[in-house]
Amino acid sequence: MSLDECLALAMEQHPALEGARASLGAQSARLDQVRAANALTASITASTSRQTGAEQGWSTAFTATKLLSDSGRNELERQNQGLAIGLAEESLRDVALSVRKGVKDAYFALLLCGLKRDQAAEAVATYEKHLDKARGFYEAGAKAKFDVTKAEVDLGNARIALVSAQAALASAQAALSNATGARLGTVEPVTGFLPPRPLPDEAVAVKLAMENRPDLRSARLRAESGRLSIAIAAKGDAATMSISGSASLSGSDWPLDDSFRATLSLSAPVFDGGLTDARVAEARFVAEGAEATLRQARQTALYEVRTALLSVREAEARIPAAELLVRQAEESMVLAEGRYDTGVGNVLEVADAVLAFNAAKVGLFQARHDYSAALAALERTLGGELE
Repeated sequence: MSLDECLALAMEQHPALEGARASLGAQSARLDQVRAANALTASITASTSRQTGAEQGWSTAFTATKLLSDSGRNELERQNQGLAIGLAEESLRDVALSVRKGVKDAYFALLLCGLKRDQAAEAVATYEKHLDKARGFYEAGAKAKFDVTKAEVDLGNARIALVSAQAALASAQAALSNATGARLGTVEPVTGFLPPRPLPDEAVAVKLAMENRPDLRSARLRAESGRLSIAIAAKGDAATMSISGSASLSGSDWPLDDSFRATLSLSAPVFDGGLTDARVAEARFVAEGAEATLRQARQTALYEVRTALLSVREAEARIPAAELLVRQAEESMVLAEGRYDTGVGNVLEVADAVLAFNAAKVGLFQARHDYSAALAALERTLGGELE
């Protein structure tokens, strides 16, 4: 599977995203409930009764009620619920970004484990060849028994390292399945590590983060909601006006008597024991807390952007150094093997050279992995993937 295929699968099946989408749907339904508070309502009732000494009676009534004015409270609540929907959307974006980063981390970890497994297998093959050489030299009387023993020990250690690498690879397979939210089984990565790419400077990166990060956008929405909540709380003692009408039929003989009634109601609270003032004070404190949270989120974003940029640049700088170490270690290994084959070198020199070459190769794989992981972390920090 490619990285893009794993990401698409996660976007479709990950349970965390399903939960975030359900929360967004619930907030949208909540907005419909707020709208319904000002809607026309109607009901119809019908009944029949009979008591001792009287004829059976029937009655039916139809009643309709419409709120004409609530001094703007419902409109403020609609706006506030719209902000709640925005919060749910940002929460969904935040979960999506976290899921995508988790998939990338797991995919790159799997790729690294696969390369380490392959290098461990290559090391086993190299030590097997050295053991064959040592035995041949020993049988020919050109080398001591120590060379054979040393080669056997090195081969045994290499086989143990291969077993460990295979176990780590299986664990990485399971981690990728967990990150995508699907049962994948055995996955062979076909996407390599990310190549170095141009990075935005710090000013541009900070601007991107301030505009795109879900936590910052959510903090701004909460601050705006806090200000709206003050206005909503102040409407606690506002006047309301409604109109209602009813038509009814009742009696014990047909045709039933009919009656009609229309009512215009005006309600204006005079005294609520300070409840409204207390609610306004509470809303102000909540709004102040939301503003403080927004300032803290901006400071956190600034720190995280700087740290993420430094991590990417540091990881990128290690790649050419690791490539140079591989070339040098390979040259040293070739020289050591040539010296041993001609009888000039010894088995310890060869073992050290092979060990250094394997470590250099693993170090190069690790450097490329670290760059890809750091770039994924930077994208998460900026609130969106780099083009």
